[in-house]
Amino acid sequence: MQKNHLAEEKSPYLLQHAENPVEWYPWGEEAFRRAETEDKPIFLSIGYSTCHWCHVMAHESFENEKIAEILNQNYIAVKVDREERPDVDSVYMSVCQAMTGQGGWPLTIIMTPACRPFFAGTYLPPKARYGMTGLDELLNMIADRWKNEKKRLLQAGDEILNFLNEQNKVNLQGEPDKKLVKEGFAQFLERFDGKYGGFGSAPKFPTPHNLLFLMEYGKKEQKEEALKMVEKTLSQMYRGGIFDHVGGGFSRYSTDEKWLVPHFEKMLYDNALLAIAYLEAYTLTGKDLYLMVAERTLQYVEAELTDEKGGFYCGQDADSDGVEGRYYVFDPDEIKEYLGDYDGEYFCSWYDITYHGNFEGKSIPNLINNPRFEERNSRIAKINHALYPIRRKRTSLHKDDKILLSWNGLMITAFAKAYAVTGEESYLKTALKAEQFITQKLVKGGKLLVRYRDGDSAGEGKIDDYAFYCYALLMLYRVTYRIEFLEKALSFATDMTEQFFDMENGGFYIYARDAQKLIVRSKEIYDGAVPSGNSAAAFVLYKLAQITGEEKWQELFHKQIRFLAGNIADYPSAYSFTLLALMQVLYPSRELICLEPSAEEIEELRRIGERDSNLAIIVKTKENVGRLKKAVPLSESYGIIPGKPQYYLCTQNRCQAPVDSLKEISDIL
Repeated sequence: MQKNHLAEEKSPYLLQHAENPVEWYPWGEEAFRRAETEDKPIFLSIGYSTCHWCHVMAHESFENEKIAEILNQNYIAVKVDREERPDVDSVYMSVCQAMTGQGGWPLTIIMTPACRPFFAGTYLPPKARYGMTGLDELLNMIADRWKNEKKRLLQAGDEILNFLNEQNKVNLQGEPDKKLVKEGFAQFLERFDGKYGGFGSAPKFPTPHNLLFLMEYGKKEQKEEALKMVEKTLSQMYRGGIFDHVGGGFSRYSTDEKWLVPHFEKMLYDNALLAIAYLEAYTLTGKDLYLMVAERTLQYVEAELTDEKGGFYCGQDADSDGVEGRYYVFDPDEIKEYLGDYDGEYFCSWYDITYHGNFEGKSIPNLINNPRFEERNSRIAKINHALYPIRRKRTSLHKDDKILLSWNGLMITAFAKAYAVTGEESYLKTALKAEQFITQKLVKGGKLLVRYRDGDSAGEGKIDDYAFYCYALLMLYRVTYRIEFLEKALSFATDMTEQFFDMENGGFYIYARDAQKLIVRSKEIYDGAVPSGNSAAAFVLYKLAQITGEEKWQELFHKQIRFLAGNIADYPSAYSFTLLALMQVLYPSRELICLEPSAEEIEELRRIGERDSNLAIIVKTKENVGRLKKAVPLSESYGIIPGKPQYYLCTQNRCQAPVDSLKEISDIL
């Protein structure tokens, strides 16, 4: 089949459409010029390679010769991978939400050659059904109006653009206040599902940063209810089918209230954030279940989402052989065929695999009705180990093997945290290898890039790339105290503020001031499937201010936190990662300056740092003294006494007398 203009792209999503009869273009000037020259509207379709409904619409409509003919005659068709162009996706998703009250993928936009939208929607069937407009009907209707009523469509595009520009002028300011944090907690408490965990009704999303906020809030305010909500949610998610009991890792979300039937795609960012949440719960409670779930999640990532060069892939598809979930479900006869009667019956009993099934006649392995779910069952572990390679041979799952910098920052943080919690060197090795991959493949001329795939690095770094990478670098500094990670964080955070920050009003724009301009330049603050770049950047600014003591970082953080505080007041629980950042300044913080600690004391410092998120630890040695002076000028005033470790603890801008015993510091903390 003849290929279209997507054939030379690297994005797996765009390549999935390279042989469509639709004459797709990638986002770019070539498409826009042709639309202007031929006086045609642009049909913009945005999705990603592991999106189930994107596949459905592609098969029904974009492989359909009749619909392709309508598109090719009357439109310039443009395909965008939302993961490669989050800026484009953000702008047009805000359009869809403003026009329809909802959003999602596939995202369907029809716009003028100047990229001003006048229609927005999501999935559309090829022909009208169940009250939904058919794509063929819509395309013909708009093509007719473009010929006969173009002025009205252009006017609609102008009105929508004016609305977006007015929305983006809102720059509220506020002061950090515990009332916001307490209101956020109250909203989570009101929506909590006491029976199955999670918040609200089906579909249920894990949203791990909500749980991270509740754990921190419970710790700071001594609120047992907060930790109970977290524990119930973490336990029930593990028990349900949203967790892959055979291979490890979590699916995207649950379609029901019990976490039983997932939408089966697995995404890197979900598994990174969930691993962090389970590790934090283990740190707080000491319950082995949470550590085990985190370990199995990271094992899955290492086995199936890690490139041999060290970077992490985006995710795995929900569909296999064109059917969602087929890869993951079983019936008792299949299990016995794979494992034999003895182990097969035990597996079926343990995971509720029955003949009547729980998903289209087959069974998703789950522990919802198993009272022994918290056990580390060695027999089940061996059976899963045997079944895992058999299942991988059943059918193939599409893997999106792009390596996105922002999501890699989250996964590096997860592996670094696993090292901090367990002391297992393999976790640190994985994190360091991924960070080196970023340095080698996703940094060009001192600037960050968005993605790497198949030998090609591309895309101007967005705020999420800078914020999550700096966040990961600070985590690596926290667990290794290697000065190069602090230096890198300072360097890229400087670029981040120069290129993305609104110095007058606060807040970071999604794309840099010297990047390709879109119809609007917006600031995203909603903490959705992943924390916003703005909330992560607030964390970065605060930590740099705390570690360095530099007024520059303190002023930037103050501007940022006032911007965030002013813009989350309407519904604080929708901004849980911002609430976490607020808590850094609303509760006492401490700094610990360590002079010439031994290797054993470094290990203890790592454990101390993991227990207290508001504690900044700075390690000064005779090897790093010069570089530390540049990164942390205040360190110059702390003189090293050869052979004598010393520790200076500062609390709320007051420093105590130095001590030479780390145990004494640990007891104080």
